Amino acid sequence: MRIMALKILSEQYWGKESIALEIRTPAGRAVLERLISKAQVLVHNFRPDFAEAHALNYDAVRRINPTLVYYMVSAFGEQSDYRLRPSVDSVVQGMTGAFYASGEAGDPPVRIGLPIIDVASGMCGALGVLAAVMHRQQTGLGQRVELSLVDTMFNFMASKVGEYAIEQREPIRSVNLPIAVPSRHFRGTDGAWFSVSVVNEAAFKRFCGVIERPEWLTDPRYQRNAARIANRPALLAELESIFITRPAATWLAAFATADVPCGPVNTVSQAMADPVLAARFVEHPALPGLPLIPFPAQLAAGMRRPDAMAPPPKLGEHSRNILGELGYSPAEVDQFVKDGVVAPELNHRHQ
Repeated sequence: MRIMALKILSEQYWGKESIALEIRTPAGRAVLERLISKAQVLVHNFRPDFAEAHALNYDAVRRINPTLVYYMVSAFGEQSDYRLRPSVDSVVQGMTGAFYASGEAGDPPVRIGLPIIDVASGMCGALGVLAAVMHRQQTGLGQRVELSLVDTMFNFMASKVGEYAIEQREPIRSVNLPIAVPSRHFRGTDGAWFSVSVVNEAAFKRFCGVIERPEWLTDPRYQRNAARIANRPALLAELESIFITRPAATWLAAFATADVPCGPVNTVSQAMADPVLAARFVEHPALPGLPLIPFPAQLAAGMRRPDAMAPPPKLGEHSRNILGELGYSPAEVDQFVKDGVVAPELNHRHQ
């Protein structure tokens, strides 16, 4: 199972190098401190008790390198009363109320079907690190950057938290956005699903033209978004009976012509078969047919394409090279390998 996870996760490590180091030995600790002394940024997701036990907390590390940007990820925050509780994406989703942000009223808890906190925390953390690097460029000072998984999830749930704080009730649970109606997926007569969203009154006018319901523009139940929200169940029931009369593709073509936001509800395989969507990917240089997903923010200059980067490293693949860059002689490196301080290369890819 671990090897399978390593293979799945290895796609995140293009362009990186790997050293396998046993930091619980005196020699390994010495190597680690030399690495830290030359590093620009240190990233870890150890629990606070582990970091403290192995002198990897910020106070210990900054004595080695005062200009270091020290980025730590925790589940609940280093100073939280939950600081020592182990946690993962799904647990944090559950604790923050995210399971009740999806689905419909009366449904059991629904987990978001992606590791959204893990991915979003990486992106948010990168912003924090870059801000700290810019601060260092201006002041010469390093600092600690702390990110918690729970803060990441609450940021994504800001509208739900605000709804509860203002209304003092559980937020509305619906696949239909309560701030824009209609905004959801529907099924055509062919059984295919499509999504359509009416974001303002001008769009609603065009929407009514497509579905041939011009009278809704003067119907007090539907003519304004606030009224549509109040009468959402009745409106959705009427729309379902309308959309089931024609194939999804027919509705999509009509909405596209009317400039109303819409799209098919694809499976993953259908999304990958869309030539426009598939063109966003880069083909794996070593495994034809396997797509490499580009970073969402593409720079006009100074950014390497995934297929121009070195492939994900094997665990410990660059141990010898990195130790050499740190000033260790080949004989010293051989002794490290013999003593189990470093592993020159393991047979599976880096996690």
